[in-house]
This record gives sequence, structure tokens and C-alpha cells, in this order.
Amino acid sequence: MKFVVVEQQGPGTYWHSPHAYLAALPEIAPALPPGARAFATDPEHYDFSAPRCVKDLRPLALPPADDAPERFEIRFAWSGGQDEVLTIRYSGVGRVEITADDGGDVELSDHNSVRLDEVLPDEAGCSHELRLTSATVRILCADLVAEWASDPDHL
Repeated sequence: MKFVVVEQQGPGTYWHSPHAYLAALPEIAPALPPGARAFATDPEHYDFSAPRCVKDLRPLALPPADDAPERFEIRFAWSGGQDEVLTIRYSGVGRVEITADDGGDVELSDHNSVRLDEVLPDEAGCSHELRLTSATVRILCADLVAEWASDPDHL
């Protein structure tokens, strides 16, 4: 990530800092596509005490890294039993990179949650990088739309 900092301090202990990204966001936001801009500038996005902060969300599935489809979505849920789920729909997908820290397969579990993410402008539209506990997901797309819902069946 260019601005957001996620550093492992010890087993299961991380230092998270979105401060540099939040400081740059007023300059970055106008260059983002509309959906990405709305998601990145949501006041709860990086507020660790807010119910709609991305930190600690657990991806329920990940996109295919090989031959990524033009459109796909990733759904996220809370490990702590909160009702709301987040669905991010990506359009105009150009590339998907999924890298496990140990070089193996990415395991989806309560222990591999989102530490933080970063949305940046790109020639194609935007890039979305998600740092998980033991992996990184990078998506290059034309735009993304993020939707929170209380009822997972609503999505």
C-alpha cells in the first residue's frame, strides 16, 4: 500500500495507521471513480470504533486470480456476530492479484480478516488493495460499489 500502514508487531499484534491516506484523501478523492470515491471517503471507513469500519471484516470468498471476470463481488462479514455485511461489486476488472504471505493458498477464516485497505486512482479507474492478516488482495478495476446491508439475503 502506498499510504496505509499495517505492520505486524508480534504474533497476532498489528499496528494500523490510515492517517497518511486520510491526509492525502482530499487530493486523491476527485480522481477516483464515483463508487470508489464514495467508499473511500465514507467517514466510518477507517473509524475503528464505527460499525461500518472495514478493519476486522472477514472475506467470505475471494475472486479468481487467474482470468478474472469483467465483474465480480466480494462479500465480507463480521466475526463478532454483528448483523451487517459488506458487499463490494467490481466492474471493468483488469487484474486481480492474491498473495498469501507464506506463498501458499489463502485460507478464509476468522483469523484472516481485513487489517485495512486502500483505494487509489489508476488509469483504468482505481486500484483496491486489501491487507488481510496473512495475505494481500489487489484489484484493478474501472470502479467499485460498496453496499452495507443487515440482511445477507438482501444482497
